[in-house]
Amino acid sequence: MQYSFIHAIVCNSIHFRPSIQSVFCLISTIAPFLCFTSAQAQIIGQDITSITTDTASFPTISITNVAGDSEFAGKTFTLNFGGQIQSITGLTTIEGSTTFKSIPAVVQIRRNPATDDRKLAYYQGSFDSSSNTFNFLSLGPLPEKTLFSINNILAGPDNVFTNTGANLNGTLYNGNASIERLDFVLVRPVKASNKIRFTVFERGLPTGHDGFGIAAITSVDKHGNPTSYGPIYVVAASTWGKTPLQDPIPQYYFLNNAAKNNSGIPTNPALTIPPNQVLGGLLICTDELVSQGKKVYGYSLFAPDVTCTPKTLLNVANSCFPTNTGTNGGIDLVAPNLGAVFLENE
Repeated sequence: MQYSFIHAIVCNSIHFRPSIQSVFCLISTIAPFLCFTSAQAQIIGQDITSITTDTASFPTISITNVAGDSEFAGKTFTLNFGGQIQSITGLTTIEGSTTFKSIPAVVQIRRNPATDDRKLAYYQGSFDSSSNTFNFLSLGPLPEKTLFSINNILAGPDNVFTNTGANLNGTLYNGNASIERLDFVLVRPVKASNKIRFTVFERGLPTGHDGFGIAAITSVDKHGNPTSYGPIYVVAASTWGKTPLQDPIPQYYFLNNAAKNNSGIPTNPALTIPPNQVLGGLLICTDELVSQGKKVYGYSLFAPDVTCTPKTLLNVANSCFPTNTGTNGGIDLVAPNLGAVFLENE
């Protein structure tokens, strides 16, 4: 996790998060006319202040003799997965509470190098040190693609854009990977408006949620790969998700696949996540990202240190994607793929 602010200079103007809906999406009117030549530090979106959830239960699974790593290196463990999926079904902002419906999206994970197979995850649960047993609530173990695709607040992908330097209080651990961009491509495009929105949820300190970059996908090829983007926005660390969405705060554990030679599903216990990290969320109008009425095919997320233009953002091998992103890229996504959200009271 990264808890410092990301600062950058904007060539014309900075948008500030407004407090009422009429102003909230006004910036979409002028955004296309600003000087967006590369990633600009912006504060967009509206904080989510509460959520409702629904829990479904599936068969439990136990895995024995699992090697530990980092904090748990040198021992083997039993991992019990409780078979639950706890999905977000409604949310509250300053406008009030609502349920939502959504257009699903397909997730693509873009790495550099593409062959790097390091995978990172976290699970909510508990640890019995007397028997070296982890008891996780979630269905599992979950493949990486599922972690990025599922609406489940009990597990998720960790340190998503961290390439190097993962540490806890100065102690290094194997929590680095090579993801440079995540694409959430809608099954059908939408027209940008203040009624259609994207969500970003993260596990972290309420006053220290990690920064990230976001851009609307404005065209795709026949395979669903982005071929053009709207302006690039960077949401700075510590500026969003300031209302804790869980009470009490759960305990989480970090898993990787380092003990399996960085291959396959992340099941190796590697770290006890500090017990002060909680879910926070942000709701972003599609017409904050591009002009109202423009077709939007989805959106991409990336680290806050990118220096890309909309054109160079297409290629994750471009030097505008640093391959040495540190803990400022350590966003820990929760229920990362809700697609395009329509709030039902609107």
